[in-house]
Amino acid sequence: MARPYLGGSSAGVKSLTASATLSPADSGKVILFTPPSGAGALNITLPACSAGSELTIIQKSAYDTAACKVTSAEGNNIVGGILAQTGAGDNSGANVDFIEWGSGTVEGDMVSLVSDGSKWYVVGSRSKLTSNGIAFRSS
Repeated sequence: MARPYLGGSSAGVKSLTASATLSPADSGKVILFTPPSGAGALNITLPACSAGSELTIIQKSAYDTAACKVTSAEGNNIVGGILAQTGAGDNSGANVDFIEWGSGTVEGDMVSLVSDGSKWYVVGSRSKLTSNGIAFRSS
């Protein structure tokens, strides 16, 4: 995994404007996504868990109506917490199926994910607490 450093290189940035399945080669990258402007969700599927894999996913602009879902390739193995600038945020004490960005999210809302080989551990940040922000969901 490449790390950014002064005068050196970084792991890279990947921009998404449509649904995508990430691969193990995306580990260490910052994933920037542009929310869809119309109906329909943008779905990002994480690669299979591998110890040491890490990703940061950042929203590039505010939503109009659609949602973004980040789903694990293996199912319900996402755990962690998402802080909000105001309010309590959201957390998952049990494994969940996906993380959802709702219509109340804005540019800069983000999550970082790290895998231990069996789960994806999430730390996230959203600009405000709303009923349609970033949240953990189960099918």
